[in-house]
Amino acid sequence: MGALSPMFLAAAVAIGVPIFIHLFQRHETRRVSFPALRYLERTEREHARQIKLRQLILLLARVAVLLLVVGAGARLFFKGRGTAHPPTAVVIVLDNSMSSGLVVGETRVLDRLKDIAHRSIEGASDEDRFWVLRAGEPWLPALPGDAADARAAIDDTQPTDAHGALDAAIERAAGLLAASGFDQQEIHLLSDLQESAFPPAGEQPGGSIPIVVWTTDDEIPLNTGLKSVVVGGGLPPLEGQRSEVTIAALASESDTARLPVRLVVNERIRGAASVPAGSATSVGLPPTGAGWVRGYADSDPDALRADDRRFFAFRSRPAPAVAMTGAPGLFADQALSVLEQAGRISRGAVATSDLLVSDEGLGLESLPASASVLVLPPTDPTRLPALNRRLSDAGVPWRVESRAAFGEAELAGRLLPPSLAGVRALRWYRLRLVGESDNASSVLADAGGDPWIVQGQDAIGRRYLLVASPLDEGSSTLPVSSSMLQFFDWAASEWAGAGGTTTEYLAGDHISAPRPATHVRLPGGVEIEIDGTRMVRGTGQAGFYTFLSGDTEVSVFALNVPGEESRLARISSHDLEAHLGTDVTTVDREAQWGRSVFRARQGPELWWPLLLAAALLLAIEALVAASGRVERNASNRRRVESASVDATA
Repeated sequence: MGALSPMFLAAAVAIGVPIFIHLFQRHETRRVSFPALRYLERTEREHARQIKLRQLILLLARVAVLLLVVGAGARLFFKGRGTAHPPTAVVIVLDNSMSSGLVVGETRVLDRLKDIAHRSIEGASDEDRFWVLRAGEPWLPALPGDAADARAAIDDTQPTDAHGALDAAIERAAGLLAASGFDQQEIHLLSDLQESAFPPAGEQPGGSIPIVVWTTDDEIPLNTGLKSVVVGGGLPPLEGQRSEVTIAALASESDTARLPVRLVVNERIRGAASVPAGSATSVGLPPTGAGWVRGYADSDPDALRADDRRFFAFRSRPAPAVAMTGAPGLFADQALSVLEQAGRISRGAVATSDLLVSDEGLGLESLPASASVLVLPPTDPTRLPALNRRLSDAGVPWRVESRAAFGEAELAGRLLPPSLAGVRALRWYRLRLVGESDNASSVLADAGGDPWIVQGQDAIGRRYLLVASPLDEGSSTLPVSSSMLQFFDWAASEWAGAGGTTTEYLAGDHISAPRPATHVRLPGGVEIEIDGTRMVRGTGQAGFYTFLSGDTEVSVFALNVPGEESRLARISSHDLEAHLGTDVTTVDREAQWGRSVFRARQGPELWWPLLLAAALLLAIEALVAASGRVERNASNRRRVESASVDATA
């Protein structure tokens, strides 16, 4: 229950008036007993209990009348029983991640979620404030608005190919509400509640903010699709080389049928095959000419179309020329020799090389401006000053220093090259950034929180990779694993020759633009200018992102849908509170949604029932008081008559 005029409740102190009169304002008289009145005294004692009961009823009636009048003046109302509610700040978290494009029956999941979001808007007032957060597009700003603005944002929402992290969306919503200045706050979560969208239960991002969650028990349709596409086993072919594309299908426990797949390269079908669920197959890739090669593997569409296609892109080019200075070690020399014998690289002089493998920074002064360099540190820490001097002379803003700590760590990082996945660092130096270059450096991999491999450009525009560990068996597991060949091939053919791309990005990732690029062409064909941050955001659509310098293609990135979005299993309702907050309300019927939101809603005012009850009590009080006066008059007449009879006797 609430009150629209709570200050009027202070008038309730008036109930002390009838209580005071009842307790302290009685008339005290001296009682004198006459023999003629002895029968009346007995009668009075017999009626004393009835008189006290009447007085108590009168007291209670008068106190109740005052309380009812005070309640009517304070404009009391019941909460949650009407349509009106106090001004409320509402964040609608609308899940438009890739899985929201699933078709259940004849309706997309997102379309149903949008219909329910409109029910939230229908119960809004002009004083409410709304934010619409799209879980599949976390890079978009969230702007406050009224119901009309929220309705427009909901209508404009379409499924993306990106992953939706609901815990991050709820945390962001809680931050917006904390700064809103509204006393009443709510979060409306509209999602398919994929289990993969929630992290392990831990800190609850919603806190104590009320969260109303849409749930459903609709049957999840069978989903088939593609899991991955790998070109050349991780080593994209060079110009004129044949290769193959390995296509893996999603696992499915309930479907053993083979999935037909097609390989499309540069808009031409180059092969077809079929693959069982959870397995992989290979399709031959014919030789390609020089330039960028775009392709994708495609399967038959099902209820979730987005994961039925996966893209790939690589640059077909002649074998890059690689030079080596100093003595980077036996493992590095053997890896380069194997790649040379396989036709993946050619060995040449520093002045004509595409990639220089430099031990301790030797040869940096002779490297042409168009080349790239892979700098390896020495095994002897006493030689670090010479390396740092060469880095400084070349304009590289990093320094290599000894570390006091010991231990080992697996390499990690958002930009981690696939060839370094699973590699463990056993001994490494500390890489310290000592200044800002014209082109911001980026960390590709770290070991135990320390940068392990960084990239950037020196003072004259040469691209560099700086590694924190020597390439020997005592410093990392890289030299004694098959990843050694893949790492050097990636550095020579892909990193040095393709603008630093990785094998695969995911929709929603932020892409660092290559240095020469001025524009990027999105999958839909729209071109946008690259801003000063050199980062491309808003990559919610899977496909090819082509970086351009004028009309020249600088690099091509292939972005694919996240694998976790293909796992459609839902989180259970009783686990929601453990993941979201302490005040979670689940709703599984559309008709109930409108009654479950705006939980501080105001019911009808009670002033007229309270005044009616007060009038009835006043009537009852008047009747009880009148009956008491009639009875007292009758008692007085009997007393007089008895006194007259006794006097006559």
